[in-house]
Amino acid sequence: MGQRLAPALAIASMSKVEKPVLERWPIIYCRYIDDCFVVCSTQTEMDTCFELLNRQSEPIKFTREKPADNWLAFLNVQIKFSHGIQKTKWYRKPSSKNILVHCSSAHPLKTKTAIVKNLFKTAAAVSSEGDFRAESMEMARHIAQENGYGCNEQPAWRRRRARMEHAQEEERTKVPFCVPFVSDDMSAAIRACLRKADLQSLRTSKDSWSETASMIGDAKRPPV
Repeated sequence: MGQRLAPALAIASMSKVEKPVLERWPIIYCRYIDDCFVVCSTQTEMDTCFELLNRQSEPIKFTREKPADNWLAFLNVQIKFSHGIQKTKWYRKPSSKNILVHCSSAHPLKTKTAIVKNLFKTAAAVSSEGDFRAESMEMARHIAQENGYGCNEQPAWRRRRARMEHAQEEERTKVPFCVPFVSDDMSAAIRACLRKADLQSLRTSKDSWSETASMIGDAKRPPV
């Protein structure tokens, strides 16, 4: 399936292979590319359909999975029939690593939000109501937490943003205090006066006479 043409060729081949099975009218026959889900009235009929599939093409051989605890997996869904009622729940392969874009990654916030939203949306959409849906949603919540989502601690990128916003807010409350540089002693004396007046916390560290002089020079410069 590594080539772009492979899915189309698989669908075309399967349409020929599955024809004898469809002629027997099984109770349910679903297929996605080359994955089939078949329900028959008896085990004998199921074995016959399986033999027909493997008999159509020599290079193509099928394997089958039997229900475990009355549950049968098909794609990302587990299906169970009980007293004529179909029940479903979300399915993840045991080999799945459940790796998502981590919450602390540098991806856009909208991207990460969409990933988590689709995770829970899929779990709910493929599950029957009641305990089965609750079980699927709990699995989705566990996967999200494994990738840093929904934890009590804020992610690193959010903590950095909060610190930057707090620093910017503090900077806006400070008063620019621009004085020309005379000497280190004079600057130390000015800082001492500000401390005595309890104004040190309001003084911004971005004060510089050179910036002020530059602004004054720009204001006096005639327009071009």
